[in-house]
Amino acid sequence: MHQATAESQGRLMSDLPLVTIVIPTWNRREDLLKCLVSVEQLDYPNVGVIVVDNASTDGTATAVHDQFRQADVIELPENLGAVGASNIGFRRALENDAQYFLRLDSDTVLAPDFVNELVAAAEAHQEAGLLVGKILYLDDPVRIWSLGARFRGFLLGTIEIGRDQEDGPQFDSPFRVDFAWSTGFMLTRQAFEQTNGFDPDFFVYYEEPDLCLRLLRAGMQIWCIPSAKMWHRIGESRPSSWIAYQWGRGKMLFIRKHTRGVKRLALVAYAYLYAFFRAAFPKRGKGNRGPLVDAISGLTSGLRHPITRA
Repeated sequence: MHQATAESQGRLMSDLPLVTIVIPTWNRREDLLKCLVSVEQLDYPNVGVIVVDNASTDGTATAVHDQFRQADVIELPENLGAVGASNIGFRRALENDAQYFLRLDSDTVLAPDFVNELVAAAEAHQEAGLLVGKILYLDDPVRIWSLGARFRGFLLGTIEIGRDQEDGPQFDSPFRVDFAWSTGFMLTRQAFEQTNGFDPDFFVYYEEPDLCLRLLRAGMQIWCIPSAKMWHRIGESRPSSWIAYQWGRGKMLFIRKHTRGVKRLALVAYAYLYAFFRAAFPKRGKGNRGPLVDAISGLTSGLRHPITRA
């Protein structure tokens, strides 16, 4: 009886596309372990897991080795940021012949049918290069954190869909979006091969809208599949020098990569003026994410950084 079940399971796995979950992490051991518990409880049988540890100092790698021996743990000697770690995981997934690459933040929890829903949608929408589910707050499980976003014209900003609204049937139907957070999105193999994943010029912040714009310009679609549910524990939100610097740097790189001529000059000037404006008139969740001097330093770093990928 057991042998027959194992044989049936093997046939089922061979018939389903391989989904490899890529989780970059840095000093989030306890959150990561909870995430991996939810991964173990997924209904989808053909899943691989790659954890890319950005030189954590909290025993992350050892804990994963001890508790989740099926996970492939890549221990980096230095912190390469969310971008560098994710791309290393994506390339390992490609080597393993994965057909779908599910990129997760380490402070997320998945519903058991999360992967089933995304794979079914990807098979139904062959034009899709990237798919995202319904991301809810872990601390408020019926309140929406993200359903993706729309790009906002000239300023290249985004308009969030459903942010902070209570979940309900009005948010249950699949729809196309322009942008999705890498908190939990699934790339198709074709999309990765065409884009090579995140642009390595970025370290953290703005790598996601850059990737989404490149996908859209390549003729691929981005879909939100609300039946695929996950929960996100919002991390540290207090302003800091590091966040202000990295946010400014990523923002300026994004402007330079996706604008030309007068528009680029206008948006570069706007980025600096906006930094000063938000320092004078701060608003929670908006602006510099920290001290003005660090925001300006980050913008200037992004302005001077050599562009290695157009």
